[in-house]
Amino acid sequence: MGVFVSRSLRLSAVAAMISYPVYLGACAGGDEARLDDAAVAETHQSVTLAVRTARCNDDPRVKLGLVSAEICVGADLFFREPFGGNGRTCATCHPVAHNFTIDPAFIATLHKNDPLFIAENDPALAGLERPALMRQFGLILENVDGADSPTTKFVMRSVPHTFAMATSVTAQAVPTDGTTRTPNERTGWSGDGAPNAGELRDFQTGAVVQHYTRSLARTSGTDFVLPTSDELDRIVAYMRSVGRTNEIGLAALSLSDAGAEAGRLTFLDPAKRCNGCHNNAGANVAAGFNRNFDTGVERVRIADLNTAGIPSDGGFGGQGLASFNHDANNDTINDSFGNGTFNTPPLIEAADTGPFFHTNAFATIEDAITFYTTPAFAQSPAGGGNPIALNATEIANVGRFLRVVNAAMNCQLALARITGLVQIIQNQQNQSADVQQSLAGLALAEVNDAIADLSGVPGLNASTQAQLQTAQASLQDAAANGSHVHRLSDALSAQAQIDAANASLGTGMSFTIGGGSLMF
Repeated sequence: MGVFVSRSLRLSAVAAMISYPVYLGACAGGDEARLDDAAVAETHQSVTLAVRTARCNDDPRVKLGLVSAEICVGADLFFREPFGGNGRTCATCHPVAHNFTIDPAFIATLHKNDPLFIAENDPALAGLERPALMRQFGLILENVDGADSPTTKFVMRSVPHTFAMATSVTAQAVPTDGTTRTPNERTGWSGDGAPNAGELRDFQTGAVVQHYTRSLARTSGTDFVLPTSDELDRIVAYMRSVGRTNEIGLAALSLSDAGAEAGRLTFLDPAKRCNGCHNNAGANVAAGFNRNFDTGVERVRIADLNTAGIPSDGGFGGQGLASFNHDANNDTINDSFGNGTFNTPPLIEAADTGPFFHTNAFATIEDAITFYTTPAFAQSPAGGGNPIALNATEIANVGRFLRVVNAAMNCQLALARITGLVQIIQNQQNQSADVQQSLAGLALAEVNDAIADLSGVPGLNASTQAQLQTAQASLQDAAANGSHVHRLSDALSAQAQIDAANASLGTGMSFTIGGGSLMF
């Protein structure tokens, strides 16, 4: 099926509800450990890894062995560390309660002074973003082809979620997809999103330079402070532990919904080519590495980008080039930098992380599937002159299949958070109540997503939706209730309902959830 490039489909109700406790490391209990965002920014230089580690060692999740201190410190850096810059952190564009991505609906809920809007609020950074395109389409300005002319040499891309990074960044030892090594791992939309060695570990460095800067001069030590090697080690440990850390075997699945089961078989049909690029609905080919493809998706990007004169996106490998070398829209005129290829993201998380592709051009998972039946795909190098032959029923069924798999992942991620919540309550009673309530809220976010996945099309696992709605009510109470006794009762009730809902979806969908999924 080629390449899905997925984003968050809707605003999780919990995103507006959770008030994240901002700690330097521990998130454990005691107001003396808590600082607001402004204080975190002001005290960056004094917050050493030793301090973060000490505070993480006092975190109930670390104390109970649910999360390692290394992952806790990495999460603290990911969510709260501005690296001496303009106030942005990783969580500015990768909020945990919204599937680690942003979309227009989520953006519309943010305060006008949110760091995401720094280009609107700081004249020195007016060229850092295109605010109208960000607010309307969820697109972020990226200088992927070099920062020599930051306001003219750029592309607009959506924000990739950061689930399942442990499974999706492995590069081919000797690339045969038009890419090179370095980059040693595949990150970002075009597989070359990280500087230096081009590994997930290096991604934070590129993010600081691109997004955290105080001016477009991007002077290290003045506009930002680059992360240290030790900080990068901890951030990548956290990133590799978010969401699932394993792949599943689609051949062994059996789904209870007849349409979803038919969609699974269509997905596995070699003639349909879906599983060839997204083996087992992951990000890799069967050989176990992530590949780049030119699917022609840039030809169907949002029309407003053309109206606004936004440069075309040539994908992988345009860094350092002085003039256009690629024809992105197939009109025989070079209009972009790169080789036209984009890397393959995982599909298990796709249904509730739209809009889709690096262009955010498709609203639903079914719209994204339909793209592969169009002339734009057929005429691309990946299409090879032939669209994928999917009729309307097959498109709908593949969509049902991907919705069910995503809902199963949502259920199991929610269960992991509830399991942690229950252990913390049993060990600490009403200590660290804010951590407990936030874990309940994050479990609720996954239940909300699972319901949205299944309710997005008619008649998909209706009884499962009813079970999830019962769990939803319990988690809403757990996230707000001040009593650990009631919180525990709610958590156990939700756990039973989600267990049953997960089992009712089918068999063979067993995900190993990383410890980083308990952090926020």
